[in-house]
Amino acid sequence: MAYSLLFLCALIGWSQAFLPSLDIESLTHEDITKQALLEVAMDACREEAQKDGQTFNPPALLNPDSLLRACLGVSEDADLSASKFQELLNEIITENILIDRDQAFSSVHHFNDEAIEKGRDIITQGVSVVKANLQQGNLEAARRALGAVTHTIQDFYSHSNWFELGNLDPYPNLLRPDLPFQNLADANTPTCNDCQEKVCPNVILPEILSTNTLTSGYLISTPQGKCNHGDSTRGGINKDFGGGDLTPDGTDPHLAAFDFAIRATKHLLQDIRIAFGNTEFLSMLGVTRSTVMCFVIDTTGSMTDEIVEVQRITSKMIDDTRGTPNEPSLYILVEFNDPGVGPVTSTTDPEEMKQTVNNIRVSGGGDIPELSLSGIRLALTTAPPSSNIYVFTDAPPKDTELRDTVISLIESTRSTVTFMLTNALNTRRRRSALTNPTNSIYQQLAQLSGGQAIEVTKNTLPLATAVIEDSLTSSLVTVLQVDSTQPKTFSFLLDPRLQNVTLYITGLSIDFTLQNPAGVSQDNTAGSGPLASVFPVGNLYRVSLNEGNLTGRWQITIRSPQAYSLRVTGRSALNFVPQFVEMFDGLHPGFAQIPARPPAGQNATLLITVTGVDTLFGVEVGLVRADGELLRNTSVTRLREETYLARALHLPDVPFTLLLMGQEADGRPFQRQSSTQIQASQITVQVQRTVILAPGESMSVPFTVETHGIEGAINTSARDDQKFVTAFTSRLNLSAAGNATGIMILSIPSGTLSGTTSVVTVEAVSTSARQSNFALLHVSVIQRDMDVTPPVCRVVNESLDCPFPCGNTTWEVTLLMTDGNGTGLQYPHISITIPDTLINETSTAIIDQVKDENGYNATLLTYRASCSVTNVEIAAVDNEGNVGRCDFSIRRPSTTGPPQNTISSTTSHPASNTSPTATSNSHRITVSVWTTLLLLALTALML
Repeated sequence: MAYSLLFLCALIGWSQAFLPSLDIESLTHEDITKQALLEVAMDACREEAQKDGQTFNPPALLNPDSLLRACLGVSEDADLSASKFQELLNEIITENILIDRDQAFSSVHHFNDEAIEKGRDIITQGVSVVKANLQQGNLEAARRALGAVTHTIQDFYSHSNWFELGNLDPYPNLLRPDLPFQNLADANTPTCNDCQEKVCPNVILPEILSTNTLTSGYLISTPQGKCNHGDSTRGGINKDFGGGDLTPDGTDPHLAAFDFAIRATKHLLQDIRIAFGNTEFLSMLGVTRSTVMCFVIDTTGSMTDEIVEVQRITSKMIDDTRGTPNEPSLYILVEFNDPGVGPVTSTTDPEEMKQTVNNIRVSGGGDIPELSLSGIRLALTTAPPSSNIYVFTDAPPKDTELRDTVISLIESTRSTVTFMLTNALNTRRRRSALTNPTNSIYQQLAQLSGGQAIEVTKNTLPLATAVIEDSLTSSLVTVLQVDSTQPKTFSFLLDPRLQNVTLYITGLSIDFTLQNPAGVSQDNTAGSGPLASVFPVGNLYRVSLNEGNLTGRWQITIRSPQAYSLRVTGRSALNFVPQFVEMFDGLHPGFAQIPARPPAGQNATLLITVTGVDTLFGVEVGLVRADGELLRNTSVTRLREETYLARALHLPDVPFTLLLMGQEADGRPFQRQSSTQIQASQITVQVQRTVILAPGESMSVPFTVETHGIEGAINTSARDDQKFVTAFTSRLNLSAAGNATGIMILSIPSGTLSGTTSVVTVEAVSTSARQSNFALLHVSVIQRDMDVTPPVCRVVNESLDCPFPCGNTTWEVTLLMTDGNGTGLQYPHISITIPDTLINETSTAIIDQVKDENGYNATLLTYRASCSVTNVEIAAVDNEGNVGRCDFSIRRPSTTGPPQNTISSTTSHPASNTSPTATSNSHRITVSVWTTLLLLALTALML
């Protein structure tokens, strides 16, 4: 959509098609993708509620927060945050947008230059990557591939003449590579008039329309007689902008293309949902209880006592949260030893997690250092973004060469790492002792990530694991986070939304005094006082504020001769997701997320997404140094309901976090702080974002290092957990403002499973300037000869007549489903949409395994349902995730009662060669209800 602020319209160009403009009717790839994701996710939640015998209450206003609450069945007042859901949505949308930056001149990615067949090849490959990764449980890689492929699907309807040919539905053949295209314009076929004007009415030749010939516009150089894509100076056939000439029936081509794109995106999403099930689909999107339990455990011989405690706390937390909104949606266990690392267990089954933890056996060790950083790296590449990871060890790291890699992954995932270190130095006055010097790397990683390095003895470890229980919530927020070496007083603001407020003070020889807004004080010697309960263990003070009215500004004075950290957390739906973004050049400049460290000393732009609240006032975003000092404020502008743009001048070259402040609609102020420290850099590393390879293939991938004010030797490295990197350039020499290119070689072993992924971290370090930066390359492995033909479903027998009123009558259909010589069938997918009606009360299904007429394995499904059932979809799914939908419809007398109800979907018969003019019996929909309401609201804002 276009923004109502003039300078923002001129500044932001999110995508090559559906561009924002000064016209409020223009809509974007972001709008299409987000709306389609939310609507299909709502379908999945509705279906799951039906299966569980529950009523699904769809939200009145569909957004990430309202949908998450509806899906989990919790009220608006419940302690639930949609920040992680929003973060994963942003991940998909970002990959969609970046096609315009990374593939700006690629005709096949945008269906330009009549590259329609090759454009479908891009879609086929992208969908295959999504499905292969889902089969292996690689949800992040699936999200990235999904975002990219939806961009290409959406561009087809803006860049081709599909709408002008009079079609009413999306083109199913785009998602069916087993079906041929019909009536494609060849290189010698004239398609358009030679129009040089800014507006070109009736530019497509009449014979192209009359023969239903499919074509698209040329972007750079338009051959004689071919259609021009169109730009700001010359008209063409693209429908990127709204507000142009309407068709004779009053349709805006831009809105029609927008509607096609939404429905086509939803069709792909529905296929994925049907193929992999609602649970996996919703997990990919983050529509789950967003808590993750992630443990990294040292299993060497000295860790027997610690593992017993891990087994206890795992069972306790699983049992305590079962059936609550804080029940984890994912359980991850990473074991590390010496010399081995792994296995990695990632499961949604709490009982499997219990059993795996209980089966841990200690062995090995010998020397003191262990491969702890390798274990942390595996956890960071396995867990979703913004996870809380807990590391249990009694030894320093042996693999210190991975320190920068781990730091890079922490910064890119924004995950928090907390260490339970049972190698504390034993003295008579433990709280005045020196910290164990072998833990320095752990302390650095905890500080950078917003976690803690808790040093305890083996006997006192059970007293420290309460920290883990505190974090097991979907709505954990950080109010204040500082690291200091000086005695100091810190203030923090608590708002009415905050619950379970807890302070964590990590350090030695510490005294503190806490004061509430009314002036009441309590020091660290009081175990249970007027303000809080204080629990000291090892080098940690855990301070849990008493329940009651906590609203207002608090203060805490900390006195210590040594370094210490303070973290104030609570539970609240109000949170924020920050992203550094940069403007990219090209045909259509726009903003793209900076996936690594932002540039030091230069101006920077932040995109801030706020969750859990509808209206805020006086929003401020500050850059805060690690010791709590405000470095500088930013200039903040509101873009849309929950999104803000913040501009910072001259990013500092010291670590900082982001502090969000503002007021809610009732005037009460709040503050939230990001957890992960941000370190700007004078070095930039660039590498392509994704690589797709087949088993046995190799590839040379270039990467570029650029410096700003740094010269000399730059040490480079490339590492990944699958060992796909077999060689890389290890050293580059640069001038003060220059760049140089290195090479890395990727080789995929021939036995690698399709769907395997790896994250390659490319690092560049200047030892003289003590500056570094990184870039991430995501590698996906898929087979080149994957089955892309969907199963066939046909009606064998039917009794589909239903009287009106239906009474107690039923209808019945028998379907034969077969995958021929393909990969074989899964269990049939049956989807019923009947508000407030349970599946088992309305229908029955009988399934038999048979042979089809060609001798292939087949499924015979007899389905019987009450005539009150008004919407049923049955689909056959093969083992590659291809979906074939079944066509049938119930019949009612047309002379009495309401109109006939139809139960139908796309047929998957192999002989169904759908032409570009294939249409349905539905009326033309030029704009959805959502879009209409949105445009009306924006119009009101402009008045």
